Amino acid sequence: MRNRLAALLLGLMMVVLLEGGLRLVSSLAPPAFTLELSRLQDRVLHAVNPAYARRFFAGVAGDIPLRGIRMTPRPYIEPAPDGALRVLFAGGSTVQGYPHPKRLSAPSYLQEMLQDLYPERQIEVFNVGITAASSFAVARAVEDGVEELAVDLVVVYTGHNEFYGVYGAASLAQGGQSLWSKQVHYALMQWRMTGLVGDLLGAFAAKQTGPPAALIEVMSRTGAVPSTDPRRAQAAANLEGNLRDIAAFCREKGIPLVLCTLTSNERGFAPARVEPPVDDGQRKRYADLLASGERQHPSETAVVALRQAQDIWADDAYLHFLLGYHLENMGAGDAARAAFVQARDLDPRPWRAPVAANIAVRRVAREEGALLAEVESRFLAHSPDAGVGWELVADHLHPTAAGQMLLARSIITALEKAPSPWDIASEVDQHLRTDDEYRSRLGDLPVEQLSVLRSMAALFSAPPMDQGNERRARVLHRQAEGLWERLSAGERRGVERWMAGQASDVLSLNVAEALFSAQDYPRAQAYYHAARLEEPYTIWGDLWATLRWVRCGQIMGQALGAGERAALGALLDRLHFMAQAPDFSPGLQAFIEGYAYHFLGQRGKALAAFETAVKDAKIRRQFFEDLLEVLVAELIAADRLIDAEHYVVQVATEQGQQAFGQALVERIRAGRSPR
Repeated sequence: MRNRLAALLLGLMMVVLLEGGLRLVSSLAPPAFTLELSRLQDRVLHAVNPAYARRFFAGVAGDIPLRGIRMTPRPYIEPAPDGALRVLFAGGSTVQGYPHPKRLSAPSYLQEMLQDLYPERQIEVFNVGITAASSFAVARAVEDGVEELAVDLVVVYTGHNEFYGVYGAASLAQGGQSLWSKQVHYALMQWRMTGLVGDLLGAFAAKQTGPPAALIEVMSRTGAVPSTDPRRAQAAANLEGNLRDIAAFCREKGIPLVLCTLTSNERGFAPARVEPPVDDGQRKRYADLLASGERQHPSETAVVALRQAQDIWADDAYLHFLLGYHLENMGAGDAARAAFVQARDLDPRPWRAPVAANIAVRRVAREEGALLAEVESRFLAHSPDAGVGWELVADHLHPTAAGQMLLARSIITALEKAPSPWDIASEVDQHLRTDDEYRSRLGDLPVEQLSVLRSMAALFSAPPMDQGNERRARVLHRQAEGLWERLSAGERRGVERWMAGQASDVLSLNVAEALFSAQDYPRAQAYYHAARLEEPYTIWGDLWATLRWVRCGQIMGQALGAGERAALGALLDRLHFMAQAPDFSPGLQAFIEGYAYHFLGQRGKALAAFETAVKDAKIRRQFFEDLLEVLVAELIAADRLIDAEHYVVQVATEQGQQAFGQALVERIRAGRSPR
């Protein structure tokens, strides 16, 4: 016995020593919540680390590479300005903004609304949505995010992923049923030794062939969770326990917490279908009655058939869904909603949170002193009596663009009861802009609407979401075809380039470039504006898109306004951080600086920067037309016409663009600046 104990202690000591040694190897550490990108004197550029989400997915699907795990890489600068307010908005893919661009997510709308309410402060809302994250993962993200970001408010929207989400009750990587077992599992998965072993096993495993698996496909492999399954109660208990952990953590840190009730598609999304647990004779009778209750039949006779089927088996989610459909058609809105809610709660594939989830959210908010955002009630108030449907939810649970806006407004309303500095006046909606104004400010573009329609049509055309939702797939395909026909030729060209993987992987920027080439400057300006909001602190999505956004206005004869001047000033500030990257060339920095100074009318700085940029062969090739046009404009303003002509001839000849060069030379000799 003593020898066994000694051997056990020796083994434990070896494990501890090995783990301690491995912790000295930084490359083996799990992904950090934030990254330091660059320093500029006493200011430091950081970003939320998009790879942080991966720490929850170790072992989630064996050696299957996953597609769809993402987290917004939000850049930010430390120290924040005096009086700045920061919000951490945590949750799953709804918070992430899926299926929309991240600038059209509820966190983005919330930032715009708070900025309108606090114009004297800098507002930063950090989108900490993690695809397929259960409340367990959300709680860990809140803890890590608060420690890193020093936030002033935490908002949590979670509960839909308590079954199939990572660390969910029916997940492929559940870490056990109880919260304590999940905590132990998660802690072990963060060990350096665990990661090293996983890497070694992965190196010798057979290589996966074909494209990565869709996350929703992998999540669905655990099968059905019937309404009588004990995992139902466990999921509700896990959600409540994790929310209480978040509330206790925020209370300890002195940070206000907003918990959100959940909403989902009650009226439109069809639940999964299963065979009734009855004998063969009754099963045939049941199937016939259910077929008589399908949506193509007259509602009055369908309801009679469904009531008879209900006498055989009352716990079929699809039956209640059909019943809700026909009751709504008959004008019985309240009865229809009751049927739709029952269908959702009986769904053997519980993608949508059942009623127990909102009971838990409300109870925790009440008992733990958290603020409550009544998202469910707000969505119902903006829906027909029969419940929430396709108008506000794009698929089974992810809000439409209008729904994302409504989610943000629900949080603003909850802040009416918040302590200082979040003491917002009552009836705050009167002080906010309209939905259309916020969409215009952030850039709600038709090509991205098309992308949403196509992705939703694909979702409902393949397992596990196709069954019962075939109608919706056909509607979405028709809507996508109609929207495609309404796009301009330049927009369609940009979409085709994006789908072919050409140029930028940012859809809005790809389309903007195509529109600019087509000289459709009004549309191009709108797309460049959206791109610069979508990809901050990037060369193309931020710096280039901002310059082209201003350039479009210049070509159209628009005066440089305060907004454009502020954007160019911010660009120059961001450029100084980005220029520290090892692959950021001095020529590129000079070109961007020169372009910004050109717009700002700082001619001396602009000309000096351009004459530096033109020495870079890559800049001459990559930005040929823009470089020559603005360089010539500055040289003409400096009365250096001979130099202007020399540069044009030399660069145009080098690039094989003699016709363009000749036209520019003629403009120089005529004493006219390029456009």
